[in-house]
This record gives sequence, structure tokens and C-alpha cells, in this order.
Amino acid sequence: MTSLISWLDASTEENSKMRELVKLFGTPETTDDLGMGQLRDAISNSLFPGTSVLHLGARYMLLVPWAYQTAHRGSRNPDELRKRAEQSERQLIGRFKELGETGYIGGVAGMNVQQLPSAAYWSALRRYGIVNPETDRSAVAQLMCADTPSPEEGENAYYVWDPSLPNPPDGFPQSEENGLTLSHDEARWLQERILTTCAGTMLAHVVGSAISPEPKSWAPWVDPACRSAGDEPAQWLKDAEAFSFIHNGATILYQHLIAELSEKTFSNEADTLEPTRDLLEAWEERRDSMRELLVNWDAEDYLGRAKTMNKGINSNTADFARAMLAAAFSAEKLIDNANFRTAVETREKLMKKSNSRFRNERRLRAWQPPAQVASLTFRWTQVRRNVLDIHAGLAREGQANA
Repeated sequence: MTSLISWLDASTEENSKMRELVKLFGTPETTDDLGMGQLRDAISNSLFPGTSVLHLGARYMLLVPWAYQTAHRGSRNPDELRKRAEQSERQLIGRFKELGETGYIGGVAGMNVQQLPSAAYWSALRRYGIVNPETDRSAVAQLMCADTPSPEEGENAYYVWDPSLPNPPDGFPQSEENGLTLSHDEARWLQERILTTCAGTMLAHVVGSAISPEPKSWAPWVDPACRSAGDEPAQWLKDAEAFSFIHNGATILYQHLIAELSEKTFSNEADTLEPTRDLLEAWEERRDSMRELLVNWDAEDYLGRAKTMNKGINSNTADFARAMLAAAFSAEKLIDNANFRTAVETREKLMKKSNSRFRNERRLRAWQPPAQVASLTFRWTQVRRNVLDIHAGLAREGQANA
């Protein structure tokens, strides 16, 4: 039977979280089998506020406001404005296809895509002050139409949006020619927004740095642009690298325990243990090189900062993080660490209850040995693209339009 997820039309923030959750199901690096997402997100949000695994380019932070602004012209009816803005967002999909753009929202599903760019980017628009931080997506059309002057009557027609927002091209979206390529002026404006609203974060550091991220760097802690940061961003970067390593070991061990149970339960002809055994051996080979980082990592300080950010992080989650670190320090290999094996199984059962693969034979039967168990990288793939987009735009100095 196909599993479905549905939700009511709640707040934009709730919908955004649910959409991100749905995407996470298909993202191996962030699948949260052991329920450590709160600790993961504390790092992600501290390093790269406003970002999401749903992001596919920095210019959407201009395209979405422009869709609403141009829809507002000639209409003071909220429902009509909302429909026009949605139509504009869908028209961009067709326009991007005509332009030969790649890696854009709707590139696969086309104009009937369920999730529009405004849904994916609304949290970023609020975090960077592009839209009023108190403005929910579900209310923006109403606010834009509530006793505000029309575009012909005054400069404050779009008071919901930052007054310094660059103007949309004439004829937008049909006239759109630049796709997801930022002009110099657009990139400069986005850079200033992020530097103003995210000061003191790694995101502000890399956006404002003269050093661009390396296009193929797989994690922020291996990228020179991030490694050049100091103070608090550097501390969160250390947290990211250390937590990613111990979490990866725990997640591989979990997959291996499931492989053992699958082989025992179903008497598989194929060697279901080999893939996870190999992954564990590869993790063990990295352990010595990570020991200095882990020795110098103040995990309790990290847990304290994370719990300050998210009061919902409970003692069970913090204790399992401590168990992951202790297992990484242990002289025993993970595969032989009886206490940690028990801790991993207990944690998964606590998180998934009746859906635990240790309890639910149907879910166990559907399991397949993973070819890899990717490490957490805290949205770096999406952040890297956004920052590279901005840096490329800044390099187009003297060009108002790319």
C-alpha cells in the first residue's frame, strides 16, 4: 500500500517544514532514522540561517517577490492577486525551459508542480527581511491589498516588501531573460540583505568573502571559504564536522544491525551484511584521523548551545549524542561494541515505535542494503549554489542586467 502524507492548510512555516520533511525522505544524507534532526538543524540554522534543502538558486529570492508585485498591478482583490502570483511562478517554469535553464523548481514536474518557489523560499525571504518577517505567505496577498496605494499612487505600494527591492523587469515574467543568473546589482542587493540580517554567521562570512566556495566541495569544513572563518562560525563548523562523523558511524551501525536482523529473519541468499560491513570498515579507517578533532571538541558546550536554540531537545536525544561520541572514542570497533549496538536499537525503537524495523516485519522486508550512508553536510549543497550564484553576479560589475 502506498504511503501518503497530507496536511491541513496551516501556517506557511508549518507547511514549509512538512514539505522539507517530504524531501528529506528522499535525501540519504539527511534521513533521520535515529531521531537526531533537532541537533542537526541547530547546526544548520546557526551556520546557514534561512536556508533549506529545497533551495535551487539565489535568484528565486527576487523572482518570488516580483511575482507578487507584478500580480498586484491592477488588482486589489487578494484572491485574484494570489492566483496571479501563482500563475506567474508557474509561467517562470515554462520560461526557464525555453531559456535552457537547468536545476530549477518544476524542471521535472513542469508547470503543474505542486510546490511553488514561494513555498520553498518563504522562510528565507522572512529571515533576510526581503518580506516583512511577520508576514506569513498565506496572508501576504491580503496585506498587500489592505488599504495600500496602487503602484500609480505612491512609492509605498508594496510596503510588505523591502522598499529597496530591485524592480522587476518590464513584462515580467514573460519577458524574463536571465533565468537564475543574477546581475551585478541583484547580487549586490542580496549580499547586503544577508550581511545585514545574518551578521556573525557562516552564511554572512562566505557571502561577504572574497573567496568563493569550491564548486565541488562536499562539506563546509573542507571548503577554504568556510575554513577561513573565525569566532562563532568557526565553532559551529567544528561542531558540524564532529557531529557529522559520529552521527555517520551510528547510522551505518544501525543499517548493519538491520542487515543482521534481515538475514536472520528471512534467510537471504545474498550476502546482505557485506555492504554495511564494508561501510563500517571505511568509517573505522577514518577514526584515527578524526581523533584529534573529537578530543578537542567540547560536546557539552555544543549540546548546551543547541538546547538554548531549541528547548524541545530532550535528555534522551542529548544522551544518545553522548553515546555516539563515547563509541567513537572507544577502543572497540562499532560492530563489536555491545553497549552501543544496544543503544542504537533502543534509540530507533524509541523514535519509530511500531514502525521500527526491529519490530515491524513489513518494514524490515522492504529494507534494502544501502550502497552508501552519506554524512550530514548541513545543507551545504544548497548553500554552496546560492553563494556561488551571488559571487558570480558580483563579478559582473558594471552590468545592471546579466
